[in-house]
Amino acid sequence: MNQSAVQAVSPDTLEIVPLGGLGEFGMNMMAVSWGDTTILIDAGVMFPDPDQLGVDLIIPDMAFVEARRKDVKALVLTHGHEDHIGAVPHLMPLFDGPVYGTPMTLALLEPKFEEHQIEAADRLKTVAPGQTVTVGPFTIEFIRVTHSMPDCMALAITTPVGVIVHTGDFKIDQTPIDGEHFNLHRFAELGRQGVLALFSDSTNIDRKGFTGPEVEVIDAFEELFTSTDGKLLVALFSSSIFRMQLLVDLAAQFDR
Repeated sequence: MNQSAVQAVSPDTLEIVPLGGLGEFGMNMMAVSWGDTTILIDAGVMFPDPDQLGVDLIIPDMAFVEARRKDVKALVLTHGHEDHIGAVPHLMPLFDGPVYGTPMTLALLEPKFEEHQIEAADRLKTVAPGQTVTVGPFTIEFIRVTHSMPDCMALAITTPVGVIVHTGDFKIDQTPIDGEHFNLHRFAELGRQGVLALFSDSTNIDRKGFTGPEVEVIDAFEELFTSTDGKLLVALFSSSIFRMQLLVDLAAQFDR
């Protein structure tokens, strides 16, 4: 994207621009603007295809942010997966505002900032479910959702023309490992009140059924723990923190 192609927001117009993550896995980033205020939602990376030799990561095109840098007032993070926070170090020099996120999400940023030699501790603002923050004409409400890692949030953003909802990534898990339940009641309330636009995670939407809860793997793990005497090696994503907790609990239970 050429910076000169980025036009100013028309008066009294809500502008929503996806900068990555639509029709692709990774590089999630979105800009929401009204007047001279732009907030960014997430800033993730995409991992390269096997034939893209020498490419470590792919980040969103930052030309839009560079063109609007004086208007960008905040970055809001939904959760700590790489496809939502991996590009944050590349974004930080382009604006001066705060970064809002849950404790887990912001903690995952710290080593990235160290690697890139970014001093930004004073810009990191911790938020909790049910909390709201105001950025210019926007009021942002953080709503608890369940996913494959802890501390994930959806966003209900009140704008001058209505409420937009950004779900972040989610799976509806009725028996979450950490006991933090998906706030279905708040989503129902928002639906009754009226929502201008919904921006929803759609991973696996073309598959029938639903994603099972994390506790479903416990029986399989227990069978492995009881049927083997030697070491157990488990391969999993580094962000699968709930599954790590299950393994630690089972190791303690079976004295392994």
